[in-house]
Amino acid sequence: MLKRPVILCASLLFAAVFVAGLVHLFDLRLDQGDIYPKYSTLRSDPLGASVFYESLEQVPGVSPQRYFDETFKIDDGSGHALFVLGTSPFALDMMPRSEYETLQRFVFNGGRVVIAYYPRVDKPHDEPWYGSDLSTNETDEARSDVKKSHRSHRKKAVSSSASDDATNLDENADSPAGTNDLSSTTNSLSVTNKPAKIRHDRNSRRPQDSPDGETEADQQEFHRHYADLYEEWGFHLDYQWLATNQDGQMDFPKAGLVAKKTDLPPQLAIHTSLCFTNLTNGWATIYQRDKKTPVVIERKFGAGSVVLVADSYPFSNEAMFKDRSASLISWMLGGGHEVIFEEAHLGIVEQPGMATLMRRYQLHGLIFSLLLVAGLYVWKNAISLVPPHAEPVGDAGLVVAGRDSASGFVNLVRRSVSPAELINVCFAEWKKSGARAAAVSPGQRQVVEQVVSQQAALPPKEREPVGNYRAISEILKRRH
Repeated sequence: MLKRPVILCASLLFAAVFVAGLVHLFDLRLDQGDIYPKYSTLRSDPLGASVFYESLEQVPGVSPQRYFDETFKIDDGSGHALFVLGTSPFALDMMPRSEYETLQRFVFNGGRVVIAYYPRVDKPHDEPWYGSDLSTNETDEARSDVKKSHRSHRKKAVSSSASDDATNLDENADSPAGTNDLSSTTNSLSVTNKPAKIRHDRNSRRPQDSPDGETEADQQEFHRHYADLYEEWGFHLDYQWLATNQDGQMDFPKAGLVAKKTDLPPQLAIHTSLCFTNLTNGWATIYQRDKKTPVVIERKFGAGSVVLVADSYPFSNEAMFKDRSASLISWMLGGGHEVIFEEAHLGIVEQPGMATLMRRYQLHGLIFSLLLVAGLYVWKNAISLVPPHAEPVGDAGLVVAGRDSASGFVNLVRRSVSPAELINVCFAEWKKSGARAAAVSPGQRQVVEQVVSQQAALPPKEREPVGNYRAISEILKRRH
């Protein structure tokens, strides 16, 4: 039969091997990085942007950081560059007004905002029309149905915002009640599913003329709570038709440099059909395809600037390996030494809990100490540090003779009352009994007191408590 220490050691060894294997599996999964969304700086496979982030950590004077809050709250953009990679085309048309104003202050105070879109090779059937061409292949009936869906969603958003108390809106300017689009989540921790909102081009009908019921008041109420970056910044999105090669693969022609910036590479690899259109005054085209399709544009706002990139590929790990360009990255940073990578719009949102607070305040030592104390407690209760007593051989010492209550009383009296004082103690207790003493005649009581007095007058060694007890018993047995 195995001893308890052997069993305990074997159990601890098995638990250690199990934990080590589990940690190794997690390391393999995390090293791959595909648990994170595409173009996240936490993802290390070709579709991630961890190489870009880690490279900036090695650059002297540049400090990159990840931003996990759902609402962007940094309004001092001096010396800062904000990167929003893998942005959905739907993410900029319905931003809470308070967050838009914070972003505007960030740019006007000297910040640089770089927004790179998620690459798309074709136009989805249910995607809104961002460009000037309202899709000649779609029927008027289909477009009307999508517009109705958009207007219904607008009314729901406005009614939800209008129902909030005005004081609450002022106190929570950085945490609006509406959907957070710049940092809204699409998968992973906090998911916000927002219906697609249809964009109208400049030639579309005004809301008051719409037969679907959207009035000028509805539009004004919507713009009071939300901002449409496409309208505020003056640009739209469109899709460029791309040809396929003989193998049926999509051809992605490289974009050529338009701006007179000799330090930038002459060509840029772009793997998307997205492009920019309807640009207002102030936008400068940096790269374009076919000499007419802008894919990288820049605009100055105050002391800062905004850069829009139709594809996030130039920032991916794959591009850092195949098509890296230090001059392009340097231009994207715009001289910022504090580089912020917004991760919340990809679904990576920090939700503070016990583990987060312990990491923030570096309580690792306390946790390890508590685990050590718990382990010592379990060890103490499992194995005694004092050697056990030797077990008796055979049945010797296993049987203990029992005694009744009378024997216990006799032993108690022997330890408490000496033999010489026994008669005096018994006589005193007898007189306290009351009813028994009252049943004795005065003559008998007098005789008993004489016997007790004579006994007490004798020296302790000459007293005979047994004989005196018998004499007193005979006296009490006599009739009155």
